[in-house]
Amino acid sequence: MTTKTFKEDFRKKTKSIANIMIEAMFGDYVLYKHGKRIGVLFDNKLLLVSTENLKKLLPDAPEETSFDWGYYKLVHIEGLENIVLLEQAINTTYNDLYFEQEFVADIAAMIESYASYPDIMTKLYNHHTTFLHFCYEKKLLKKQPIDQLGRIIRMYYTNSDLTENGIKTFEHLYEKWLNFNDKNDDKSEARTVDTKTLEKYYTKILAEQGIA
Repeated sequence: MTTKTFKEDFRKKTKSIANIMIEAMFGDYVLYKHGKRIGVLFDNKLLLVSTENLKKLLPDAPEETSFDWGYYKLVHIEGLENIVLLEQAINTTYNDLYFEQEFVADIAAMIESYASYPDIMTKLYNHHTTFLHFCYEKKLLKKQPIDQLGRIIRMYYTNSDLTENGIKTFEHLYEKWLNFNDKNDDKSEARTVDTKTLEKYYTKILAEQGIA
């Protein structure tokens, strides 16, 4: 059993980590990040799911055998006073388990939500074609997203589809491009192919992030 004192102390230590949630479970607590399970607080100990990069980060962290969590192996994370290392351990576990599978764009779902508005569906398809082509040219996507006839090959993308620079810039650029095209006026058609504005957004993001 994990005491409320231990749980509250852990919560304070991890309050700077994005989207951490602690959920009670039979006297102990399950630890989530972005709604995904990454470990438990068990018998006043932090146990994280063992991953390849977590082992590299903490090679001496002991494997835990007192808590059975199906096919997951768990490691005991000691030295919780080291807040920087604690944050690294939690983020490393989450990234190894889930980051590559996270959606960064679900074009099909977006277009389907406008099934009763064919004009909007066409506009969405067209400005996504422009965006994906631009991202591939800038080497933000690993694989060509557009076929020889100018059609979108894949209608959804996850972090695993992004290059290293894509992981740093794709989502921010995508958000700006969607906002830019979120208007319905006489300039809508021109905006869907406005690569000059897309280039301007991209250059600004690179400068903000210090990417050469």
